[in-house]
Amino acid sequence: MEKILNGVNRIVEYIVSFLLIVMVIVVFLQVIFRFVLHSSLPWSEEVSRYILIWISFLGASIGVKRGAHIGVEVVTNILPSKIKKVVAFLATLFATVFFAIMVVYGHRILGIVSSQLSPAMEISMGIPYSAIFISGVLMFVYSVEQALAIVTGRKGEAR
Repeated sequence: MEKILNGVNRIVEYIVSFLLIVMVIVVFLQVIFRFVLHSSLPWSEEVSRYILIWISFLGASIGVKRGAHIGVEVVTNILPSKIKKVVAFLATLFATVFFAIMVVYGHRILGIVSSQLSPAMEISMGIPYSAIFISGVLMFVYSVEQALAIVTGRKGEAR
């Protein structure tokens, strides 16, 4: 299972890298069009905004997989080893519950906005909002993996 999730995370990393390149190109073209050609691309700001949303949410899922999100290590470092493990498990459990809520409400939001169209490109608003649902699923699965690793002792106290 860990190999599959590592593969999924690697694919997500490639997607985020690709989206970042696309966003830089779109913004660069917008600057060229606006200041050199004195015309603007009506869709460029919307595209770059939606890409930034996807980059942010997928990047958050990468952070969960790597255990790179902010934590209060000063407090946990002074605890005994067994208590560190309990604290790490509880923190992961709370994160997992949050991600489950994110998945549920992300799905509900998709039901509401999927019939709406974006102003400039006239695409379904379900496309940018689906980043909440998809990244929520990824973060939920990654945090379940981390919780299981803590319980089985494969990762110890570290996340």
